Amino acid sequence: MQPDEKDVSGALEIELQDERVLLHPERALVWPGRRTLLIADPHFGKDDVFRRAGIALPRGPAIADLQRVTSLIEHYACERLVVLGDFVHAATHDGDSFLHAFAVWRRAHAQLSVEVIAGNHDRRENAARWTNVAQWRTAPLSEPPFVFAHEPAKHLNGYVLAGHIHPVTHLTRIRRRVRVPVFWQRPDYLVMPSFGSFTGGATIDPEPTDELFAVGPERVIALGGAGAAQRP
Repeated sequence: MQPDEKDVSGALEIELQDERVLLHPERALVWPGRRTLLIADPHFGKDDVFRRAGIALPRGPAIADLQRVTSLIEHYACERLVVLGDFVHAATHDGDSFLHAFAVWRRAHAQLSVEVIAGNHDRRENAARWTNVAQWRTAPLSEPPFVFAHEPAKHLNGYVLAGHIHPVTHLTRIRRRVRVPVFWQRPDYLVMPSFGSFTGGATIDPEPTDELFAVGPERVIALGGAGAAQRP
C-alpha cells in the first residue's frame, strides 16, 4: 500500500506535531511521511528465557510477531523499522530460537533499515551481536518533530514517541470491565502499547487532558480526553 492510499486496515489517523501518523490495531505506529514503522517493547526471546528457566513453553511467539512486522511493512511500503526499546526480553544466548528466527526474517528483508533504541531490558544484551543487522542506539534519537526514546520523558527537544510502560486501561462493556491496551497521548509525549504478543500491561492513571486510543482486535478507537472516563 502506498502512503497516500486510503487505509482500510482499522488504523486510526491522527495528527501529531503537524505530522500525519497512523495508530494501528497491531499496536504499532506508522509515519507515512518517512515510510517508517515504529513498534515498542516486543520483548523478543521471552519464551527462550522461560525455557532456560525450566518452564516449558511452545516455540513460536517471536515468529508470529515477526510475521506481524512483515505484514505492516509490506502493507505500508515501509523502508525503516524503529524499535522503541526492549527489543529483547533479556540477554540472548547462542542457540536461542529467536536468533534463528530473526536471522531468517532479516535475510528476507535485507533492504529494510532497522534501528533499535535500547531499553532497560536490552542493557545486558551484547550489542555487537546486532552490528550487521541493525543500528543499535543507546540514547534517544532526534528526528524532528519527534524524538524516539524508550522511556517517556519531557524536555528532549521534540515530541517524544516512547514505550516502556505497556499502557492499558479498563472499559466498561455490558456490566463487565474489559482491559485493553492503549496509545496514551500526553502534551509532551505519546506512549505506545507493547507490541509483543507475550507481554503484559500496566494500568495507567491519565490526566483529564490526556487522550487515549484503545486498541481493539480490528481497529483503534479514540476514547477522548482521559478516555472519556473510560467510556461506559
